[in-house]
Amino acid sequence: MNRLLLAALALLLGSAAARAQDMPLAQILIDGEGWKKVENPVMKLGNDPTSAMSPDGSTEFRWLARQEDDIVARQTKAAPSVPFSPYCRLRVKPGQPPSVTGLRVDKDGRIYAATPLGVQVFDPTGRLCGVMHAPAPGTMHDLTFEGDQLTVWVGDVKYARRLKTTGVK
Repeated sequence: MNRLLLAALALLLGSAAARAQDMPLAQILIDGEGWKKVENPVMKLGNDPTSAMSPDGSTEFRWLARQEDDIVARQTKAAPSVPFSPYCRLRVKPGQPPSVTGLRVDKDGRIYAATPLGVQVFDPTGRLCGVMHAPAPGTMHDLTFEGDQLTVWVGDVKYARRLKTTGVK
């Protein structure tokens, strides 16, 4: 009986869903690395800054201001009449309305949201992994991955931070 229980436990812990349940921010941060100002930056105009796709393309994530404190999600094969559902609960400062100015997903399904608190990172199940402080005072925009660097603009200054992950290809 104990062997059967141990085998079932090992199978469960090895599954993708189980691994997604414990994705602390420390898994992607590199010791000694922080935000660095990018010299001679070139701004790339990308896709909708508040919409992102899961690594397998099956789920679309969006920030819709009318959804209150949530990043919402919907299966990409769902009929257009199917509404987006709350997925990631944003953390906000008391008395401050929620705001997302950039939304991206990494290769492992983590969701990155540029907010007034900093870059909030959520695991694939929508649980908060942690918050990376903003690189400078001001509103962040144009959050994106460039290889293993997460980049963001604050005003007309571009910042980059190396991570142990990359964005969705």
